[in-house]
Amino acid sequence: MSPFSPPVFLALAAALAVPAAGCGNSTKHAAATTRKSSEPCKLNRAQRRTVALALADIRRLRGIQAPVQTFSQRGAPGQVELTGKFELDLASSHLPLNQFSRLLHLAKTATSLCGACGLALESEEPVLGDRSGTAHAREGPCG
Repeated sequence: MSPFSPPVFLALAAALAVPAAGCGNSTKHAAATTRKSSEPCKLNRAQRRTVALALADIRRLRGIQAPVQTFSQRGAPGQVELTGKFELDLASSHLPLNQFSRLLHLAKTATSLCGACGLALESEEPVLGDRSGTAHAREGPCG
């Protein structure tokens, strides 16, 4: 019988799989190193101001788009400029990634009929859950 016959190979594979599984309770290890997602981030004064400014911009963007019926590349008058203001307001302080993404999503829906606005907001979108090279990659989930 060769050492690589099917019964011997299966027994060897099973013997190697048991230690590779680890302790079997990987949730304790993950919980020890990451923060619980149910804990809300505490926003500081500058971050709360940023959120308030961004939400005000989003309300104004919705008001601009409300009477518009069709898609256009430039959008309604003033829509591109207000989208730029929204981007500046959003970048005025370091927001937690979930807050940043939520506000960006709301702005995208408020400018869905403006092609230039959508492209500008899409370029701000975090890629794979982080914004590499920015403060989010260095400061952690709550900023």
